[in-house]
Amino acid sequence: MKKYYFLIPILLTLIFSSCQSLSKYTYSNRVERRNRQLLAENGGGNSNAQSTTKNNTAKPKKGVEDKIPAGKKLTPQEYISMYKDYAIESMHKKKVPASITLAQGLLESGNGNSKLSRASNNHFGIKCGGNWSGESYKYDDDRPNECFRVYDSVLDSYEDHGDFLRTRSWYSSLFDLRITDYKGWAKGLKKAGYATDPKYPSKLITIIETYRLNELDKR
Repeated sequence: MKKYYFLIPILLTLIFSSCQSLSKYTYSNRVERRNRQLLAENGGGNSNAQSTTKNNTAKPKKGVEDKIPAGKKLTPQEYISMYKDYAIESMHKKKVPASITLAQGLLESGNGNSKLSRASNNHFGIKCGGNWSGESYKYDDDRPNECFRVYDSVLDSYEDHGDFLRTRSWYSSLFDLRITDYKGWAKGLKKAGYATDPKYPSKLITIIETYRLNELDKR
């Protein structure tokens, strides 16, 4: 028997390797089963999909908007209190006057009460466009059943608004204006084609001056 003792380490190595392989195989199977389960719970589909069409149902909220009771209509003052910090943050990062961002948010979203803003967190009426790969929401605007961007939170909408203005060449001249020149910005947005309403600049200016939003541009 002694002449076979040298085989013992080899056999132990083989047994240990088999156990490791079995463990990895078992763990892999558990992970795969769990992934299939999660996929089934979330409705299946392709995990690599980048663009989906949103049904016209309200999107779960993530952010300060979570505090809004169901069915509550926000006043302009309540909207300003909730989102002014987002506008100031966007001003510091994107160089768009906080007064303009907040006034557009108030106007475009109806103080955050419009069907579009509540369903999609889209507070600036930004449409999908050719480069949008996120979820979308169909809504009647200038034309029936137009495609609008959907955001996980209102903060995402505010951030995208700043990016949207900064990355379009037709808005580039606006960034040559002083950050406190809200009147120039209001007129420039209309001239660059942000809105079709001929009274768009005066509406923004009225909102800014009524609620003294221009004071935010100095922060």
